[in-house]
Amino acid sequence: MRRRVRTIAGVGAAIVLVVAFGASRLLGGMDGLSSGPASTCEDPVAWDEAAEVVGEHAAVEGPVTAASFEPDVGGGPTFLNLGAAHPETPRFDVVIYEDLRDGFDGPPEEVFEGVSVCAQGRVDERDGVPQIVLDAPGLLERR
Repeated sequence: MRRRVRTIAGVGAAIVLVVAFGASRLLGGMDGLSSGPASTCEDPVAWDEAAEVVGEHAAVEGPVTAASFEPDVGGGPTFLNLGAAHPETPRFDVVIYEDLRDGFDGPPEEVFEGVSVCAQGRVDERDGVPQIVLDAPGLLERR
């Protein structure tokens, strides 16, 4: 009986460790157990360093130097150019598709032009320019 109790306790402890390890990886916490915390707007990457995090989820911050709404392009994207205006490089682009436009306090190209922003999402690259395609309005904030 005593041996069975120890075995059950050992299995229970192992389950707790597995659950804690899995939660740590999902939440990005517990030093040494995760592959690194996801970046937030509390600790963003500068727009001119975003190429270093292509393929990762990150928060990227910088000044919107140009903004445009392209309703005739597929998906009706709004482009916020951080650091430099299109087609100049280096720059970082935040792409907001038309289906998200109503989630802002006005047209994004007007609301954000000329201010600093922080965008959160997966950093990808298009034509050599790092970018985030915004998944939700709440992932873009004025700084």
